[in-house]
Amino acid sequence: MRRRAFLSGALAFGLGGGGAHAAEAARLPSQLLAEVSRLNGRVVLGPRGGDVTLVEFFDYNCPYCRVSAPEIRPLLAADKALNYVLVNYAVLSEASILASKVALAFSMQKAARYLDFHERLFARKGQLGADVAIDTALALGADRARLLADADSDRVTQALVASAKLGENLGFVATPSYIIGNDGFQGYLDAAAKRRAITNMRACEKTSC
Repeated sequence: MRRRAFLSGALAFGLGGGGAHAAEAARLPSQLLAEVSRLNGRVVLGPRGGDVTLVEFFDYNCPYCRVSAPEIRPLLAADKALNYVLVNYAVLSEASILASKVALAFSMQKAARYLDFHERLFARKGQLGADVAIDTALALGADRARLLADADSDRVTQALVASAKLGENLGFVATPSYIIGNDGFQGYLDAAAKRRAITNMRACEKTSC
């Protein structure tokens, strides 16, 4: 894949460090929250019209994002009304950007298998870049020629730029970062903390009642 000028531009948004424990909620501007649902690069997991949506901004080379990845499927299995939205927020390295380009290209071919891709890619050891992402996508049945063409397309580049800009505007300087309702969390939320926030959203429309 060709590395367009986007690479240096996206990296300039800020190289957020890996997520930390003890993430605390902060209210986010409603006008920015509305932009999340318009991101072309987001991947929505779970049923249509779920009553609670949890959004995760992640980077494929973020250690705590790796911890978060295998928690998604059990959350969705236990909560049939939950929407879990994944936003490729590639801010840590060029490798992260290239992996995310392949990830979005895969989602354009096989959206129903994106969670499989997400889990398998995070299960790989070492730095995650284009080559390992391509291998993971091909193992899940992606068409190689289409995958590479889509990964290098303006559509994918623009989607990643939009996600990077929105994350910056939201003030997300750590990965993973999450949105639940009007609240943003910077740093890793474990599965129990996610469940509590979801339960509270249903009880009082806030992540902490």
